[in-house]
Parts: sequence; structure tokens; C-alpha cells
Amino acid sequence: MVEISVKAGDPNKQRDDAVVLPLLAGRKLTNAGKALQEATGKAIPQYLRKFDHLGKFGEIGLLYEVEQVFTQRVVFIGGGDEKKLTLHHLRRLGALAARKLDGSGARDISLYLPELNVRGASLADKVQAVAEGVWLGLYRFEKYQAKKDEQEGKRELRAVTIMIPSRRHLAEAEAAVRTARSVCDGVNFARDLGNEPGNVCTPAFLGEQALSLKHAKLKVTVMDKSAIEKAGFKGLLAVNQGSDKEPRFIVLRYQGGAKDDKPVALVGKGLTFDAGGISIKPAAQMDEMKFDMCGAAAVLGIFKAAIALELPVNLLGVIASTENLLGGSAYKPGDIITSYKGVTIEVLNTDAEGRIILADALAYAAEQQPAEIIDFATLTGACVIALGGEASGLMGSDEAMLRKLQTSGDHTRDRAWPLPMYEEYQEQIKSSIADIKNVGGREAGTITAACFLSRFVDELPWAHLDIAGTAWNMKGSDIAAKGATGAGVRLVMDYLQRRA
Repeated sequence: MVEISVKAGDPNKQRDDAVVLPLLAGRKLTNAGKALQEATGKAIPQYLRKFDHLGKFGEIGLLYEVEQVFTQRVVFIGGGDEKKLTLHHLRRLGALAARKLDGSGARDISLYLPELNVRGASLADKVQAVAEGVWLGLYRFEKYQAKKDEQEGKRELRAVTIMIPSRRHLAEAEAAVRTARSVCDGVNFARDLGNEPGNVCTPAFLGEQALSLKHAKLKVTVMDKSAIEKAGFKGLLAVNQGSDKEPRFIVLRYQGGAKDDKPVALVGKGLTFDAGGISIKPAAQMDEMKFDMCGAAAVLGIFKAAIALELPVNLLGVIASTENLLGGSAYKPGDIITSYKGVTIEVLNTDAEGRIILADALAYAAEQQPAEIIDFATLTGACVIALGGEASGLMGSDEAMLRKLQTSGDHTRDRAWPLPMYEEYQEQIKSSIADIKNVGGREAGTITAACFLSRFVDELPWAHLDIAGTAWNMKGSDIAAKGATGAGVRLVMDYLQRRA
């Protein structure tokens, strides 16, 4: 992972391989750009007069061997209209600059991005955003590929210095970098888990990854099939029937707060591969169903980040994990399952399995009497239709909690959008032969799935994040390579930090 540090200083005095300066719309220089222009004479004005670079957002231009400076490269990156800048624009600029220079021959670079004005943002906010952009933008999952950069003789970026206007703010900027590092480690851990193929990332593998998060304040329990049977997690066992891989029920307890403080429960769906069972999915893009465990990955990523930050809260993590395959032993449409809570479920579609295993996990979490519950699940295709890949679906029982989660989503750009859970929607999951059925029809599919989950959380404050549209992106973005995104980690880490 690239190392990031913070310091103050003039751009003409930096000895890094590249100095990166923002250029605003209309080719307007920032203070650092003006200082560099003053130190270098005609080089900068001559460059700007050529109209190669207009300051359009994300536009990048390089100048080599500029006189009167120590660096080999002066890089201008377009900041666009400064009045419209947000923290996410800084994340994107950090990512774009790092990607542009990674493999270019530059090993060390200085970024002057925090001098950009973002309404309502502190210097620490801006430094954290830039650092997140660098670490998230440089993420690559190349475990199963030959090292192309080494074969081509490219030199990878190894160090980034985020430049701030004054040494007076060094301590708060360094703290912001530490926070960014912890959060990005959590996001990239979740990404790694999501990107692993289904033949590697099995329920047992998820259990091993949970156990790898060793810390004095963390206790992890991984239940195998025998323990799951003894505990009575019958929903998880039913979905697992068609698979040769044993299920796992994973419980994590982090004691970061006071002994008597009730924990925040984080519950994750861990379908390590979902073929749909007897109600089999179409073959096209079924390979992407390795991502159906991204809810579990988000929980583990949050625990990793919380431990690294020594977050002063208590956390309970609960993950139900299995494959959903088809075969002679697979559960069937028409089956009736008695869940851990004792609620009977009529199975109408075996591809609506995530809510069945979450029923057991949520009921177990509620039994522990946490302060509140947040669950993460790649639950419904309907959520993808409703919100696309720009926001996770957000539903639950506590309006104040939902508003705070939405605020954290907006702040981190790991966004969530609320959907209603009117009492009338509960009618759609009523069964004539069991307590509830596992699908409520085509209409409001995301909401009726949440209504199903609501039967297992008692009266506790509860929020459900449907990350089906946000958990992976096969096109990639400025801050996310193609594949798993780590959706939910930054959002909930911000929420927990505010709560703490």
C-alpha cells in the first residue's frame, strides 16, 4: 500500500518526482500555483496560453524539466468550478492524480489538493478525502494475474505527500490520514473478499478471515454445521442443503466502549455463491453471484477499520454464510421452514434465500439485546432497478437512525436512499399455510424483502441496507476498480464515529 504523509512547503522546493497542483476552471491558479509561477518565471504562463489545459474537472497536463524547481514533473489537474466542489471531488482528484502517475516513473509525489475550497469542510476533512481517494483509487485485485507492471518495467508509485498550507495544522492533518488509512484498509479488505472467486471464498474461508482479525478487544466464534444444527439455525441449514460446502455462522464481539454499553449489531448476508437453487438464475452474469457475500464482507471490513481506529464503541457482528446451489438435496419451492425465531416461512422461490438466512442472523442478533441493528445484504434485483448503482436502499424501524445513516452516506459518498415501509406492504408477504412467505410478488420487491426481515428484529431500532446495486461495479469508477466496491464500509464507519 502506498505510504501517505503530510507536510507544508512551497511547490518549487519539493524534491519529489512530481508536484501536483489544482487548476480551476478558466485556467485559474490556486495559491500554490501562483507561488510556483512566481518562482519559475515564464514557464507556467507560456503553458497556460497554449489552451492545452482549461481547468476542466479531471483534466491532467504535465510539464517536464521546469526551471527553478527541483521536481521532474509539474502536474496540473483540473478542479473545475471551485464553487461546486465537494469532498467527493477531492477524493476523485486524489484518485485520478495517483492513477495517472502510478507506473509513469514517478515514485514520490506531492499533492496540493487540500488548498481547494470546499464549503463547510475543515482541513482535516479535505486531507482525509484526498488520502481516501489515493488509497481507494489505487486498489487493484491482481492476485491471480502475472505482475504486468514488473514485466513491462514500470515503476509503481510508493509515496504520496499531501501538502497543507501551514505546519500549525500538521497534527490534525496527520490524524485525518490515520483515519483514512484505517477506513480504506477496511474497504479494501471487503473488496478483496468480494473479488475472490467462489471456489476460494467459501463459508469456511469467510470464517477464517473473521478469525484473522486478531485483537485483544475482539472475540470471534465460528460455528460449523454441527454447531449450527445444535443452535437451531434452520433457515441457514435449509438454504445450505444443496451445497457440498458446510455453512458457517460467524459471531464477532468487539469491546471498544464501556463494559455496560450495549453494542451496535452489524449483520451480514454471506452467500458465497448463489445459483438461485431450484429456482435457478439465468446463465448470463451468474459468475457475478460470487459477490452475493458482500454484505458479510462489509461487516468484516467495518470490524477491521474499527479495530485499527480503536473506535470507542461496542460492536456485535453476525454473519450467516452458505452457498445456494441446486441438486437432489436442495430445498424446494413449496417447502416450509421453521426459522430460529420459530416463525414459519413458506418458500415460493429458492432464489429469495438471502432473507431466509438473514432471518436467523437477525433473530440471533436481536436476542443479544443490542442498542440497534444494521444489516447489509445484496438482497434484491428490484433495488438495482429502483436506484441503480448510485445508492443503496435504506429501510428500517427508526426514523432518527435512518436519517443519520443517510447523512453519513451523503458525507462519504457511500450513499443510501430511504424507501417507505408502510404497513400495507406487510400484506404482500402473508402466507395462507405459514406465518410468512419468502416473496411478496413483483411490486415493491425491495420493500417487501425488508418487511420480511422486520419480523425478526423485535422492537429494536433497526436499519436495512440493500446493497445489491452498489456492492460491485463491473465498469469501475474514479475511486473503485472493476469488481467489488466495499459498499457500506465508509458509510457505517462515519456513522459509528459520529455516534461515538
